[in-house]
Amino acid sequence: MSDTRRQWRIPKYFAASAILVLATVIGFGITIAIQDHHDRRLVAEIEHAEAELREVSGRIASIKDSNLTTMDDYIAAYAQVEPLEKEYDEKLQKFRDLYGVARERESDPRILGVHRLHGKHHPETWQRMAEIIDLVHQINEITKRETSVVHAMASLPAAERLRFWHDQFMPLSAQEHALRERLRILGQGLPPDPETH
Repeated sequence: MSDTRRQWRIPKYFAASAILVLATVIGFGITIAIQDHHDRRLVAEIEHAEAELREVSGRIASIKDSNLTTMDDYIAAYAQVEPLEKEYDEKLQKFRDLYGVARERESDPRILGVHRLHGKHHPETWQRMAEIIDLVHQINEITKRETSVVHAMASLPAAERLRFWHDQFMPLSAQEHALRERLRILGQGLPPDPETH
C-alpha cells in the first residue's frame, strides 16, 4: 500500500514550481491592478485640471473678446484680466505637469507591453498635445505683455495713448491672433486611427 501512495505523490520540485508560477501570476495581476488604479486617477486629475484651465481661459477670453472700442474699454477689460493671469498660470502649469507625467508613463515600457492610460495614444497625438500646450503658454505670455502695455497706457495722457497703442499693443495683438489661428488649426487635427497602429 505504501508503494501506491508514492506513485500518486506530487514531486516537491513540481509543487514548488507551481507555487512560484502562481505567486508570479498573482503578483503580476496585483501590479497591473495598481498601475490601472494610478492611471485612472491620473486621467481624472488631467481631466479636472483641463476643465479648470478651460474655465479660467473662458473668463479671460470673454473679457478680451467683449466689445472693446475705446482705450478706456481696453484699460477696464485688462484690469479685469490681470488678476486672472496668476490663476491661469498656476492651472496651466498644473496641467503641463500632469500631462508630462502621463506622457512619461505612456512612453515607459512596462511589464509585457501592457498599454497604459486606457488606450495607448498615438505618438502624433502626444506631439500635437505638446504643441497645443506650448501655443497656449505662448498666448498666455502675450496676454501678460498686453496687460502690461495697457497698464502703462493707462498712465499716459489721452493724446499719447493712440500712438502708444499702435506701437506697443497692436503688434502683440497680431502675434496673439496668429498664435490663436495656429492653435485653432492644430486643435482641428484628427487623431490618427488607432486601428492602423
